[in-house]
This record gives sequence, C-alpha cells and structure tokens, in this order.
Amino acid sequence: MMRNQASEDVIRRVLEASNRAPPGVYSPSEDTYLMLDVLQRTELRDKQVLDVGTGSGALGLFCAMYGAHVTVTDSDEAAIEHARNASKLLGVEVECVVSDLFSNLPGRFDLILFNPPYLPSDGYQDRTIDGGPMGRNIISRFLDELPPHFVRGGEALLLVSSLNHPTSLLEARKEFDFLRLARQALFFEELQVLRVRLRDDLSSQRSDR
Repeated sequence: MMRNQASEDVIRRVLEASNRAPPGVYSPSEDTYLMLDVLQRTELRDKQVLDVGTGSGALGLFCAMYGAHVTVTDSDEAAIEHARNASKLLGVEVECVVSDLFSNLPGRFDLILFNPPYLPSDGYQDRTIDGGPMGRNIISRFLDELPPHFVRGGEALLLVSSLNHPTSLLEARKEFDFLRLARQALFFEELQVLRVRLRDDLSSQRSDR
C-alpha cells in the first residue's frame, strides 16, 4: 500500500471515530500515529490481523478499512465496547474479544500489532501507559506468548521506546528477527516501530494455518 491522500483521508476518519474513547481508554497519540504511518505502507487486504491491547481501536480499524480481517483485543471491556461502536460508525466488521494479551485467542494471524504500555514505572497506576521497571514487563510477556500465534511467514509490528533500552531487550530474544521500520524522536525519548518475525529456521518448522 502506497502512502497517498486516500490513506490520509482514511486515517482522518479512523481518528474521528476512535478519538471518542471513554475515560480510562487510551486515545491515539504520537505512538499510534507512528504505527499508522507504517501501516500505510503495509499490504493489508485479506490479511488476518490481530490488534492486541487495542485501546481506542485505531490500528485495527485502519486495517479493517483496507480489507483486512481484523480481531481486536483488550483486557478492558470499555475499550472493546468502544472499538465495536467505532467499527459501526466506520461501516467495517471487526471481531472484538476481551483478552489479556493472547489468553482468549487460540488462532494464528498474518499480522499482529502491539502498541504496549511502555513507560517505566514502579507500579501500575495507569494500565494504559505503565510498563513496570524499564517499561518492559508487558512487552516481555507479549514476546513470550507471540510465536504460537503466527501463521507461517507471519510478522508483528511492535512499538518500543528508547526508555525501554530495546537493544538489550532484543539481544536476549534469539528466536526472533527484528527490523526497525520507523522511528520518531520526541523531547525525552525516541519511539521505534519494530517488525518482528520468527527466525527462518524456526518459521520453517511451523505448519500452515
């Protein structure tokens, strides 16, 4: 998919629908926009797409607008209800599942999206942004649980921050190949979108859907 005025118009419509999120549900911000920038350059039609921890629903809704078969999940029922309502406003079908990461998802997907809570924190006062020490707890859980949910050749898009010290995080994950697709410098951090794939020798051992 090439980035053009048409996709910018789709983003505008998606943000108008998803920005109506109720209190306590994560609304689109710089991290969302960076993920959307990558998705504009991604072939989505007929792909099985999973948006983990969907929050406002923006990422999954964008994919659905481009013909993907989309499942969105969140542990917060209010977020799931909001995503369902936003999909109706946009006239697209999205499967909405209340799930803590992959807990209620037995299937496999071509593309898995995760914009996690990544801010370093001593606790979890705000589940939408607090990621525990170094902001990596939920990211680590996601990577632990990710492999069985890929189809052969599947991939994930994962947002991380320089606050997470991603180099050391990724070096410990020998089962994956990582590629940085986008980056954005903010005044106190750099956001990065990583493509995550199983190593070729591991992916070849997986069966098809």
